[in-house]
Amino acid sequence: MLAYAAAVTFPHENVQWLMNQIAIRITHTRLYEVSGAIGAVEVIVLTLIVVRRLRTQEPRAIMAVFWILTLALIGLARGAFTANNLELVHYPQYIPEGMALMALTLSPAESLAWVVILGGLDEAYQYAVLDWWRAAPYDFNDVYMDLLGGAAGVLLAMAYLRCTRRAAAAPTSPPLWKRPGIVAILSILGVGIVLWASGFMLLFQDKSDTRHWFSLSRFRAPTFWFLVETNGPEKYHTLSPLEGPILILATIGLYALLDRRLRFQVEAVNSPMAAPPYR
Repeated sequence: MLAYAAAVTFPHENVQWLMNQIAIRITHTRLYEVSGAIGAVEVIVLTLIVVRRLRTQEPRAIMAVFWILTLALIGLARGAFTANNLELVHYPQYIPEGMALMALTLSPAESLAWVVILGGLDEAYQYAVLDWWRAAPYDFNDVYMDLLGGAAGVLLAMAYLRCTRRAAAAPTSPPLWKRPGIVAILSILGVGIVLWASGFMLLFQDKSDTRHWFSLSRFRAPTFWFLVETNGPEKYHTLSPLEGPILILATIGLYALLDRRLRFQVEAVNSPMAAPPYR
């Protein structure tokens, strides 16, 4: 999984060069159309897989609701946060990470917390290394798309696990707030608040402030909805350093309902031994 995360993060310049070469040959418009068609096929194929697997699950209704919710959130993010269909690549990129993390943690909320951390490191690499010279934001839009791709992966993994309804009074074990991924993301949030309150981190760059160590954005959007023709043909909104974390945490909280409602078990395959305990 870590090797895959590195493979997703580091070749950005190579992938951008390749996409530019393809666009030169077939035009950006055709490239966007092909990307959209590929995305539609992926949604259909993955939905058919989920529907087929849910027939074997007892709490299929709640799992189906969350699959539909995930697709709806992806559709909303596509309309609100992207300027072209090439951005759709964020979703399939992070599906394998969501699946692997769900298998490792048996917790949707913790899995998504780790997805956000990995996606956040991806964007930090782009912001601090690849685009250090540009007036660019730390792109919470991309992190949120990574999160939704991870959510689709989590639900795909759930379809292959053994899922049962959790009794109303049965607590998660360990408690959700004690899980390493949740602790990690809350710790990052806490450190960020301390750095911002102390003036060592700025939400938006201010060159007159010489005390700060870094800022989360070197770009201020001119309006709520705006168009950058070099980025693509559609208007979009850039999540601010306040909007981004709030939306990300709220979405993780939404998927935490799965932790509270369901129990997950890895099926024992061709083994006389009992399956591992529920989480």
